[in-house]
Amino acid sequence: MVVGIDEAGRGSLIGPMIVAGVAIKNDRLKFLKNIGVKDSKQLTRNRREKLFDIICSYSEGFTIVKVSPEEIDSENLNELTYKAMIKIIYSLVEFKPIRISIDKVGNTKVVEQEIIKLGMEPNIVTNADVYFVEASAASIIAKVIRDNIIDTLKSKYGDFGSGYPSDPKTVNWVKNVYKEYLTPPPIIRRSWKILQEIAPNYYIRKW
Repeated sequence: MVVGIDEAGRGSLIGPMIVAGVAIKNDRLKFLKNIGVKDSKQLTRNRREKLFDIICSYSEGFTIVKVSPEEIDSENLNELTYKAMIKIIYSLVEFKPIRISIDKVGNTKVVEQEIIKLGMEPNIVTNADVYFVEASAASIIAKVIRDNIIDTLKSKYGDFGSGYPSDPKTVNWVKNVYKEYLTPPPIIRRSWKILQEIAPNYYIRKW
């Protein structure tokens, strides 16, 4: 048994970050790889959604942690990510995984220590979602769930594009909201520095 953990939406200006973990039996990894389970960024949305259903059927279980914009604006993003990862590890420990594969983000020593304390092998490497099927599966779960959340937010707040600061549609949406509302909607991460340029009164410093 192995567990993969990955996140979606870490760098987004809008919406939550989703951290997902999935437990998979070793003898199912090859099948999942053969049907195309890989880093979610390398897949179309339609393909991710189809693979999501298969992953859910072939895994022993999965769990997610949703980190809100408010939390992201209040705490260090890496620390929030590590807390979410540890929470996921403890929620999946009942499946007795041998290895925990995680896409490395910053100094993950605290996560590694928790994994070792539980008697499991930490496999925390850069681009784990590319090289290890269990991490790829987690990246797909996180991305599909976040995409669905983003769709719900768009139905309420309008089409803000991808939600990332590199997206002109997202930037224009924020600018238009800024012109109309003194208080930003709660879906915006107010500590993102781009707001200093496009919506300065929305911007808040973390420290």
